[in-house]
Amino acid sequence: MAYHFAKMGANLVLTARREHRLKEVVERCKKLSPKPTANHAYIVADMRELDKTKNVITYSVDSLKGLDILVLNHARISVSNMWFGSQQNLTDMAMEMDINFRSYVQLASHALPHLLKSKGRIAFVSSTAEKVPVPGMAVYTASKHAIQGFFGVLRQEMVMRNTGVSVTSCIVGGTRTENVMELFKQKFGEEKLKGLNFADPTAVALEIVKATVARQYEVFTSSDKWSSILMFLGKISPEFADQVTLKVLFE
Repeated sequence: MAYHFAKMGANLVLTARREHRLKEVVERCKKLSPKPTANHAYIVADMRELDKTKNVITYSVDSLKGLDILVLNHARISVSNMWFGSQQNLTDMAMEMDINFRSYVQLASHALPHLLKSKGRIAFVSSTAEKVPVPGMAVYTASKHAIQGFFGVLRQEMVMRNTGVSVTSCIVGGTRTENVMELFKQKFGEEKLKGLNFADPTAVALEIVKATVARQYEVFTSSDKWSSILMFLGKISPEFADQVTLKVLFE
């Protein structure tokens, strides 16, 4: 996404945990930007540390002299198995809700005063997991339901208050990123991966960027074929969709 925004001439502040990777991306953004004076910066942050979310927004506003767009696109997916009510399950729940939900809310809350001034845009990346439940992903799925609920209400409130701030929900399915491929391999095995047609991450990122700029209400990005099929079946017969999910992934 950063590369697509850079090509459009946007000034950017990026955040992630790995500084060396941030440096690489920022340098690439500078080369891609059509503006020689474009401002691209980064701040290292771990979204488990919720008290650091305000620092991220403050640094961004100071670097950019304002804020027009906030894109929330970070997540943790535990690789634990079924939900047994174990202490490990509960530990995973606390951590994933902090990263996948509470940090989103805190970042948006700290950014909101600045976005109100600019009549800006918020985009949050959700998942087809919110539409299609999959065994072994209870915590991740719950966190996606949570952000959909929160930002859905925030969107309504922005309209009620006539703020001009848009909120775009980005529903992303199976995408061929390094992290996703490794996760699916651990959860479902090498053989199952061969039958899943994962989407190209560059294309998915561009769809998100375009939807955000256009202030779309919601965008379903390019997805693996099974996510698309299961979302369709879920609307017609949730019970049948569950049966297909179990057969495709676990038989």
